[in-house]
Parts: sequence; C-alpha cells; structure tokens
Amino acid sequence: MDSGSQGLGTPAILAPHTPVLFSCWKDLSRQPRHSLPDLTMSSEPSAATVSAPVPRSPGLRGVLLPCSFLFVSMLNLTLIVAGLKDLMIDELGGTEEDVSLFFSIEMVAYIVFAPLWGLLSDRWGRRRLFIGTGFFFSACIYASYPLVFSIPWLLTLRFVQGAFSVMGWSVLMAMVLDQVDESRRGRFMGLMGGSLILGVSIGAPLGGYVSRAYGAYAPLQMASVLFFVLAFGTLVLATSGQHQRQTSMRDIVSALRRRPLLLLPSLFYLVDRYTVGFIVVLFPLYLETLGVSDPAVKGQLLGLFLLPFALLQYPIGRWTERIAPWKPLVGGSLLYGVALCAIGYSGLYSLWWVMLLLGVLAAVMFPPALTLVAQFSGSHIRGSAMGGFNLAGSIGFAIGPIVGVWAYKAHGYGFAFVLAGALEVLAAVVGGAMLWRWSRSGRWAEIAGEGDR
Repeated sequence: MDSGSQGLGTPAILAPHTPVLFSCWKDLSRQPRHSLPDLTMSSEPSAATVSAPVPRSPGLRGVLLPCSFLFVSMLNLTLIVAGLKDLMIDELGGTEEDVSLFFSIEMVAYIVFAPLWGLLSDRWGRRRLFIGTGFFFSACIYASYPLVFSIPWLLTLRFVQGAFSVMGWSVLMAMVLDQVDESRRGRFMGLMGGSLILGVSIGAPLGGYVSRAYGAYAPLQMASVLFFVLAFGTLVLATSGQHQRQTSMRDIVSALRRRPLLLLPSLFYLVDRYTVGFIVVLFPLYLETLGVSDPAVKGQLLGLFLLPFALLQYPIGRWTERIAPWKPLVGGSLLYGVALCAIGYSGLYSLWWVMLLLGVLAAVMFPPALTLVAQFSGSHIRGSAMGGFNLAGSIGFAIGPIVGVWAYKAHGYGFAFVLAGALEVLAAVVGGAMLWRWSRSGRWAEIAGEGDR
C-alpha cells in the first residue's frame, strides 16, 4: 500500500496546474470598482446611480476559505485508510469484514443524517453553528478512537462520528452555494468539487506515510487535530444576512415539492457515486487478472483517474458558465458510461488511456451537477437540497461495491463493468430527455428563476 501511496503522492504532479490555481485566485480576488459620480453634470441622480448594485465576488471568506475546509475534511475521511489493517486487525483482533464494516457504517450515517442536517440548517438559518458543531464533535470522536479496545464500540463510535462529519461538510457545501452569485456559479462549483476530490485523493497516500512513520494511531490523531482546527476556524467563515432567517418546515417542504427538477442532479450523482464505489473495490481486483500485482502500478492507474477528476473541475466549471449546465452533464455522463464499459475488455496498455479519459469525463460531470442544485434551489432550502444531493451520492457509493461484486461473481469482470457503464448511459438518456423536455417547455426558466429567490 505504501508503494501505491508513493505513486499517488508525488508533489511534482501538481506543478503543471499552477496556472489554473493562479487563475482561480485572480477570479476570487477580483472586485468590481465603482466610479465616483460626475459632479459637473446635473445633481439629479442618473439611472446608473440608482440601478441595482453589481454583485461582487464572494472573495476569500465567501468561497476560497470554505473550499479549503472541504478539502481538509475530505482529506481527514481518507487519512485513516492506510492504517486500518494495523489498527483493527493487528491491534484489536478484528477481521477483514470488520474493516469493511468500518467504512460501510459511516456511509449509513451519511444516508440517515445528511438530509436531516440540511433540513434543520434551513429551518433555523444557522449554517455556521451546524458546521462548527459537526467538526468539533468529529474531532472529539477521532481523539477517542485510540482509547477504544472493542470492535463493537469502535463501530458504534464510527456511526456517531459519521453523523457529525456529514453535518459539517454537507452544510458547508450549502454555505458555499449561499455565497455564490449566478454569473460566477460554474467556476465556484468547480472549485468546490475539485476541493472535495483532491482531498479524497491525497488523504489515503498521506495517511500511509504518517502511519508508516508514526504508527497506526497517528492518522487518527492527525485527523482529530485537523477537525479541531476546522471547528474553531468556522468562526471566521462569512455568512450572508439573507440566509440567517428562520424558515418554517411547511415552507421548506412546500418549496421542495415545487422543484421536481432537483431530483435530476441527485439521480446523476447517485449513479456517478455508484460507479466510483464500484471502481474502488473492483478495479484493483481486475488488475490482478492482468498480471498487475505491484501496488505502485495500481496507485498510478487510480491516480490517472483521480487527478484529472480533481484538477480539471475549476476550468470546466468556468466553461459551463457559457452554456446550459445540463448539456455537459448529460454528454459527459453518456461518454463516461461508454468508457466504463470498455474497462473490462481493455488490455493493460489501453487501460492507461481509458482511466485518463474517465478522469476527464468525471470532471466534466460534477460541476454542472452542483450548478443545477444551486440553480433549482432557493436560498432558504439550499441546505435541504444539498442534503438530498449528498444522500443520493452516499446511497450510490454504498451499493456500488455490493452490485459490482455480485455482477463479477455471476458473469465475470467484463459483464460487471458493462453493467456499471450501462447504468450511467441509462441515467444520461433518461435524465437528458427530461431536462431537454423541461428546457423546451418554458417551465425550466420558471423553476430556475424561482430557485434564485
């Protein structure tokens, strides 16, 4: 595993993307400038003077800081992966099934609590309180893991920790949606998505280095410290006054029922996360059949998927600002499904290109899906909308490995990958037809316009 971590963790791979990050910083720091009125003209106010103010960039506290928090929170969730065998099997006497259950039970907590926290954050209008509470108690539970010497108690704590972790990062995603104006929505959704995926990608190899150098408990302690930093850092996050008001449950439910289009980005996200969970479990096993047993090579192949997935989301998000976001979502999903079908029939050489293509196409899909969630949800229900979106993703990620292993045992790897790709194609066809129909009917403009209010 350590060798594979080295393959994913080489800092030099980030160097070619420095211009992208610099461009991102310029967009965040650019503020509109307002000229002084011409005093030589009439003293009556001009139309330009009384017109609505130009929306200003959300800036450092509005977007860049929350996205850095999302990066750290996702890094924490995968930081402990490398040391789990040493912790649960060697230290506590558990089994491989216990290790698998350690991940699954956290996903169950996401499924149960993600929509609840989103709903309550809309109801009370206190996003920052939920974020800080979630990160603080996550830190406390991570700090307590080394004090537990029973597998059942460890799994119980894991469920509670998952409930608090999803409180922090899911409501934080809703806060980013609150801060972003429509004209720059695509690029900031790309920045948020890239932060999430980059954190997931870096966490596991970093945890491998920490575990090897300082022991199996070190990643848990490191994650605890980082969550404490996030909890207290929440105090400086920017909030907007219009998102501090309380909203009744009846109004929230009524608003959600008037926005059926919110189900579509969630449908795409469910299938996308299904394929990710499928790849995480089945792809390394498939490589064994091709004669690849070196963890470094496996890590490099997964890196070909994860790195473009993370680093291309910001520029692709900017691109979606120029077109209807549902078009790259549908087109990318269709091509992604076709490429996924090809994995099970690819040789080792062609597999490098297929994985690179999959990473690029995955980056094409995620920012438009987030943009549609923002577009179809009003400011008073964005917590609920993001909670439902993350609920769908968690369900997809949980069932992906289960269905994938069943399909492989029933008919082999080729069938398993074709089944996953076919589900992605089916989602693209069905979801695309519905989105096209709504865009042609005129109802699209009505719902999207209502969503921004």
